[in-house]
Amino acid sequence: MRRAGLVLAVLLVLLGGCASGTGDLRLLVPTEVGGGYDLTARTLAAALAEQESEPGPAVVVVPGDGGRAALARLAAEHSGPDLLMVMGLGLLGAVPDDGGGPGGLRATPVARLITEPELVAVPAASPYRTLGDLVAAWRADPTRVVVGGISARGGPDWLVASRLAAAIGLPPGALRYTALPGDALLPAVLRGDVAVAVTGLAETAPQVDLGTVRTLAVTSASRSTRVDAPTLREAGVDVVFENWRGLLAPPDLAPADLDRLTALAADVRSTAAWRAAVARNGWTDAPLTGAAFGSFLDAERARVRAALAGAP
Repeated sequence: MRRAGLVLAVLLVLLGGCASGTGDLRLLVPTEVGGGYDLTARTLAAALAEQESEPGPAVVVVPGDGGRAALARLAAEHSGPDLLMVMGLGLLGAVPDDGGGPGGLRATPVARLITEPELVAVPAASPYRTLGDLVAAWRADPTRVVVGGISARGGPDWLVASRLAAAIGLPPGALRYTALPGDALLPAVLRGDVAVAVTGLAETAPQVDLGTVRTLAVTSASRSTRVDAPTLREAGVDVVFENWRGLLAPPDLAPADLDRLTALAADVRSTAAWRAAVARNGWTDAPLTGAAFGSFLDAERARVRAALAGAP
């Protein structure tokens, strides 16, 4: 009860002292429904709602132009303390440097929340029973292996696919990668429109549980407790990769408002609902705030730019 009261007190100050709790806080999602950002936002909203025993923040989906539409919406609420945007590595790869701030974004970094491995997955009926089967077929005829993901060029799914293709010795330009909306990737996999999916664990794990999709490998350094699959390194491909997600606020946020939002993110992470979601989705709690989060965004932006510069 004390913790619930603390979160409510933070939110009352955050929202100008009104008595509406988390109901006035909004969470922007910069991509279509069904992807990792949408899942993270809805998980965050549900955890807040359970904590407060009242309706949680509204989740506002603003897709378009690789995340630029949502960033423009965020920037339009200059200094606004009741708006947060869920973001991650994919956003850094999809939008140009448009603000000179951390990560090249015209926004205020609040917190990194979680990290998450990617999966290399195929439909249950696929002839590729192991990663070795996929690698052998891919090397034999790269034109026949279409890799599907959710993120655009420069995003995490593309980055993993590119690194995987390079690690198994495919020539530059041989990767056939197609980006699909979040709710369209798995249907495309099941129809056979793409031979293999590279995507986030949380979005794919329910289909793995149902037996319609088989995981060939995970991209993390160690095995995930959420799915039964080797790491890429265990399967003979020297690639390690983790995606992540965090929160941005409007630009030029007052220090006191940033402190309140940072405290809110920390409090949500300690709730039972959030901890259960972290375990269910195969996430790893990975808090990072303040200047350290800003420096992390700069480093990730540089990593994405280097990958794009070296790609055909």
